[in-house]
Amino acid sequence: MISGILCAFIASTASADIYQWYDGDGDGSLWLSSSIAEPYSDLSNQVLWWADLQNANLANANMSHSNLFNANLFNANLEQSDLAFTNFSGANLLGANMHDANVFYADFSNANLTEIENWDSAFWLAAKYTEETLFPDGMNPTTFGMTLIEVPAPGILSVIGIGFALHRRRR
Repeated sequence: MISGILCAFIASTASADIYQWYDGDGDGSLWLSSSIAEPYSDLSNQVLWWADLQNANLANANMSHSNLFNANLFNANLEQSDLAFTNFSGANLLGANMHDANVFYADFSNANLTEIENWDSAFWLAAKYTEETLFPDGMNPTTFGMTLIEVPAPGILSVIGIGFALHRRRR
């Protein structure tokens, strides 16, 4: 009985604030974060998969080297933010404000950039994109020094795999 009361006491004192949680891929794993999204935040080197940052004010935030895979940044204010080397693969940035943002070498593979605001003042050099990346009207990624990542067709991968298998057989 005493051990039961002791366990109940310990369990009742263990608490934490979870500001966001989300099972992005439906496999039972949850994305948890106690990060607070506000201007001048330091969110560098953070794993923010599937983060729901819709309408977040992240002006002047440092989010460099972070992973925002499949994050929702709809209408987010990213003005003058450091987003260098950040992974935005599959992220939704529709309507986000990118005024003077630094997105050097960021990965926008399969991201939705339609209707982003002030994209012409952001620093896009060496940022990566795929053919599935959606851009705002009038934005030509090569003009801004962005790099197209070409994903090999499955048939090419099969040929390469067969080539390796045959090469090993000869020995």
